[in-house]
Order: sequence, then structure tokens, then C-alpha cells
Amino acid sequence: MSKTGEITVAERQILDLIKFRSNSDHVFFGSNEYIADCIGIQKTSAKNMVNKLVKLGYLKRVMDGKKRVLYYTGKAYEPIVGDLSNYDKAYLRKEVDHYKHELKNAEDDMTLMKIEIDQLKDKIEEQKTTIRNNTHAIAVLKNILEQLGIDEEKLTAMFPAVYKEIYGDN
Repeated sequence: MSKTGEITVAERQILDLIKFRSNSDHVFFGSNEYIADCIGIQKTSAKNMVNKLVKLGYLKRVMDGKKRVLYYTGKAYEPIVGDLSNYDKAYLRKEVDHYKHELKNAEDDMTLMKIEIDQLKDKIEEQKTTIRNNTHAIAVLKNILEQLGIDEEKLTAMFPAVYKEIYGDN
């Protein structure tokens, strides 16, 4: 049994979690962030508590490549609870909330994109109308010029004088 006050309630919760998640082989692959999420503490606190539990001999830390592995050493302590399934539920609940938030952001982005698409469609229609109007105006102008007997060659010759008349000597 551990000495009274040697480890805190939260540290005992960490040991309970590691024992629960590692079953009988006492190997735990969860990160400090996972531990923090499961028992409702900050990641830094989880890191500090794991370090303390290693120092006191409750846990053994081994690096498996770049991945940290924790082993429960079997050193006796007073457990907190018998059923730890709520730890997984708390972690999963946080994950669900995260993905709901991501979905809401994606839906908002899609709504904005639909608005932009509609605005672009409106601009395209405006451009098409302008092109149709210009095409019509050009056809009317050609008809007037033909009635006046002005062909393309005469128009090209007249253009500099007409431009000068309208815009001056720029």
C-alpha cells in the first residue's frame, strides 16, 4: 500500500486509467494529452504527474522508437474507482464535440461559397447582357453606316478625324 499523501487523487486516477487501458500486460501507449483529456486536467499537469509516478516507482517509462510507453510496475496504491469506462466516454465526448465544431465550420464555409457562386453567376449574366447589348448596338450602327454609304474603308479613314472631334488633340 502507498503511504498516505504520497500520491494525489489525480495521480491515482492516472494509475487507474493506465491499469484499465493496458489490461493485464501493464503496457500503456496513451499520450499525456490523452491522459489529461480522460481525467479532466491540463496536459502539463498530466506530464508532471506521470513524471512523479515514474520517480516514485509506480510507472516505468520506455521509449519505443519515438513513442513513449508506460508500464505500471505493480507497486500497490489505493485505487479510486472500479469502473473506468467513463474515462473513455469523456475522451470520446471531447472528440465528438471537436468534430461537430469542424462540421459547423465546414457548413459555414460551404454557405459562404454558395453565396459567392451565386454572386459570380449574377456577374456572368450581367456580362452576357452587356455583350448582347453591345452586339445589338454594333449591328444597328453597321446598318446606319450602310444606309449612309459608309463602308469599312471609309470608316477607317474617317476615324482619326472623328476621334479628334470628340476627344480633342490628346
